[in-house]
Amino acid sequence: MIHMICGPVGSGKTTIAHRLADEHGAICFSEDEWLNTLFFADVRPGLMDEPSEQIAQWAVERYLRCRVQIWLLCEQLLTQGGQVILDGGLSTKEQRDMLKAKAVTRGFPYQLYYVDSDHHIRKNRVIKRNLEKPKTFSIEVTSELFDLLEECFEPPVDEELINAIVIKT
Repeated sequence: MIHMICGPVGSGKTTIAHRLADEHGAICFSEDEWLNTLFFADVRPGLMDEPSEQIAQWAVERYLRCRVQIWLLCEQLLTQGGQVILDGGLSTKEQRDMLKAKAVTRGFPYQLYYVDSDHHIRKNRVIKRNLEKPKTFSIEVTSELFDLLEECFEPPVDEELINAIVIKT
């Protein structure tokens, strides 16, 4: 089973992903954790001071590489009867549709979870997370980056929500 977690920044996706991993004995793949571990140590000086669009461009290229490797591992685990939690890479309908198509092609069952909360609650969570750096902290999200990510997120609607589990946090 593939547990697919989507939601806007600060909604609690990673917290929910780790909870589901514990509940289902699943392996959790959080893209932000991968990006942080594999690439942030090598960020060129000054990148994080550039406009959010530049940072996003740098990150997207690396997220795509992570997704390839994550999917290869997921296929191995799922083929062996395991369960996986995918936290990230599901911000647009196109991304969700592509992952669902991969699952269907391989005969893997999946469940979409849509995690959401009010804008001001999410923004305050992100500010708090940046300061406290709890277990679920991977990447600092500036106010400018928060706004950019807000513009990029496409919430699931209509047919996507029919079998989705909606979690309000």
